[in-house]
Amino acid sequence: ECVIGNPNKYVSAADVDWIWKNRIGPDAPTRDANWNVMDNKNWIMDHIVNNKGTLNYCVRWDSTKKLSKSVASKFQAMLERQYAAWNHWLIGYDCWPYNEIKINIVGFAVKEASLLEWKDDSLGTITVGDLDAEGVPQCDQSCYRFYDNGAGSWSDTSSCKGKPFDISLWPKQGLEGGFGYDWGQEVNLENMLQTIDEEQLVIVAHEIGHGFGLPDFYETADKPNDQWPNCIMMAGSSMTVTDSDGWMLRRVLEHLKPRYNF
Repeated sequence: ECVIGNPNKYVSAADVDWIWKNRIGPDAPTRDANWNVMDNKNWIMDHIVNNKGTLNYCVRWDSTKKLSKSVASKFQAMLERQYAAWNHWLIGYDCWPYNEIKINIVGFAVKEASLLEWKDDSLGTITVGDLDAEGVPQCDQSCYRFYDNGAGSWSDTSSCKGKPFDISLWPKQGLEGGFGYDWGQEVNLENMLQTIDEEQLVIVAHEIGHGFGLPDFYETADKPNDQWPNCIMMAGSSMTVTDSDGWMLRRVLEHLKPRYNF
């Protein structure tokens, strides 16, 4: 029997249920700040389950500064710590089978080879000069493994010469804050490097939350009430994943679970 429940401290069940009903569930009003989690089968949770507890990452190095191998070598463990903070709330809940989320960095994308201190593929395939419409380096798009909601199936990565990637980490020089969705995390590069050794990197962890389908809390209308407690998804209120973040994520699992075979 799969165990689910309700919070008994920090945040109320009523408030967590309000978030599902009014912000991210199928009945939430249509507004820019709201998402319908059920409409999309390409969330980070879908990738984790599809890959049996593993996520493959592409790093899009969006900078004019050179990246050293010693710093680049820290990205995998940094990401694993952020996922551990979120996965803490899923372990043992509703039969979630993954006690850890394994991260593989399978590629780096750069505008020019000179922006990386190393040349071999010891940290994954290096893609040079493959730019998106906005001029940002990207890994080979034939390697992007995603759920195509239109086609109703996972993308075909059979022509990928390296390993397929699920998510992109996009450190951008001079970015204000960050952006996150099912495709990955776009974050302030300087902040990420300054805090790379910390247990939780607030911007990266927050953007990963968006990849799980969790919303922002900027306006009064975004919250159930004035007592809505601090959480990493309410930018500026918490430096770490809190109980309210965790319970929102558990509600997402409860509703997405019929997709999965566990």
